[in-house]
Amino acid sequence: VCGGIAWLGIQIDIGSTVTASIAVGITIDGTLHLVTWLRQGIQEGKTRAEAVAQALGHCGPAMWQTTLIVSCGLIVLYTCDLVLISRFGWLMSVLLAAASVSDLILTPALLAGPLGALIDRTTSRAAPAPAVKPLSTAPAPATVPAAATPAEPVGGDAARSPVPAPHIDQRRIRISRPEN
Repeated sequence: VCGGIAWLGIQIDIGSTVTASIAVGITIDGTLHLVTWLRQGIQEGKTRAEAVAQALGHCGPAMWQTTLIVSCGLIVLYTCDLVLISRFGWLMSVLLAAASVSDLILTPALLAGPLGALIDRTTSRAAPAPAVKPLSTAPAPATVPAAATPAEPVGGDAARSPVPAPHIDQRRIRISRPEN
């Protein structure tokens, strides 16, 4: 996009350069979400194509909706009399549209191809799930075992609980202030 601006002879100013850095930041955010969900799919034992499809199905709608909403909001600035603001608005909209095409078409294609093979090799896969034991025909005990608590479901349901999203970390980080 910036090359097209230079080719058309449009002057590049401080607003144009700031626009490029903002668009790159938004694009990287979408790409990191896509790669994170790809890695989680691979860790769950899915093939690379299945993991890419799952990641795109999860992140794709949010990525194009973000682009659409922000672009529509910024294109309104095109009518502004101040050239710096006007150029920021239309340039940001065009850059976000190009970034959206990159995130929704080029990045999944790369992840399904050679780049995905590199990520696939560096991502550890989950151990296969143990075989399910057949249900016994013996009647269930009438009382709940004493070791069962409300935090731990009876019957091994904890193993079937949903896996948290990869960007949610259960660890707590403590930040302490330096003492003078």
